Amino acid sequence: MSFSVNTNTNALAALETLNLTQQSLTTTQKRVSSGLKVAGAADDASTFAIAQGQRGDISGFQSIANSLALGSATVNVALQGAQTISDTLNQIKSKVVQGQDPTQNATAIQNDINSFIAQVDSTAAAAQFNGVDLINDTNAGTANAKNDAVISSLNTVGGVESAATITVNSQNLTSAGLGIGGLNILSQTVTLNFTPAAVFDGAGGGADTLQLTSAAGATTTFEFIDVSQLGTAAPANANNIVIATDSTKSLGQNLATIAAGLDKAGYSASLDNNGNLEITSSAGFSTTAAPAITLPSTGATATLSAAPSPAAALTTINTAISKIQASLSSLGTAANQLTTQSNFVKTLTDALTGGVGQLVDADLAAESANLQALQTKQQLGIQALSIANQGPGAVLALFR
Repeated sequence: MSFSVNTNTNALAALETLNLTQQSLTTTQKRVSSGLKVAGAADDASTFAIAQGQRGDISGFQSIANSLALGSATVNVALQGAQTISDTLNQIKSKVVQGQDPTQNATAIQNDINSFIAQVDSTAAAAQFNGVDLINDTNAGTANAKNDAVISSLNTVGGVESAATITVNSQNLTSAGLGIGGLNILSQTVTLNFTPAAVFDGAGGGADTLQLTSAAGATTTFEFIDVSQLGTAAPANANNIVIATDSTKSLGQNLATIAAGLDKAGYSASLDNNGNLEITSSAGFSTTAAPAITLPSTGATATLSAAPSPAAALTTINTAISKIQASLSSLGTAANQLTTQSNFVKTLTDALTGGVGQLVDADLAAESANLQALQTKQQLGIQALSIANQGPGAVLALFR
């Protein structure tokens, strides 16, 4: 064994050990302060890369959770609106059933029905969330429907990641969409049957007329004036309807002209599939003063239909109730689906977060014990280095 004042091998060994201890102590202190055993790529490149990828997925699923929350809120508002409309339809049905009794005040009942129908439209228009109205879509069920596509998940197939959606179908729960816009227990229909086709003589002067009497007893007379008579004969009343008796117009064209004229007078007129003219009045027709039609040609008759009200109104409201039941089922299923998916995304996010934690989080109990051990080793290393540094001084004793 040699002694040298130039090279102190003991001090070098002690210093190297102390440096290693200091490096380990720095790493441990960093883990304790950050709570992470892999805080960056320098700590463990492969583990950090995996953790970063999973953190990206977690951020994506957190955004999906927000989308699902927004979608659930939108559907729940629509569902509440649909349930309110369903309750209103039940009230309308109660009134329609009440209207089946001929001793009841039909006009008062109809006023109540009109109020409920207006309430249906008001509810459908109000039930929207963040500008999305799922029950007030006139294009529902068509290619232009305003369906709500809610982002629900991130799916990976063949290494390609894509966003999945849950589509909530929009509904048209307005009075028009439910088919109750014209619901009226007072309405009755007059059917005009024209046989044979040539029934107009074009003479004017009251030769061709139709007389309608309302349920209140008001009488309206329509005179069919041939276009050729306009230059020589003044219209008999304000309800004249100009037609043509020559070959320039067919019977169907004349009837369409008559229907338009009746519409202007407050009636609803249209041609049925058999070419007959159907005239409907929301105020009803008199059952004592039958519709009177005067035409020179035989075979033209006017009949008062006993239906469709209020019996037809009952069929109409039942159809509307069936439709809204289907809508409630659709919206309810969508609400449950969104809730289930929301719970799944939350659980999945928690699992991913836990997995990242297992990869990068430090075991603070173990790190605490390791910290104390390293601090002790650091003190011992300093002491050893101090002793080793005293070694060269011992050489002085050889020169005494």
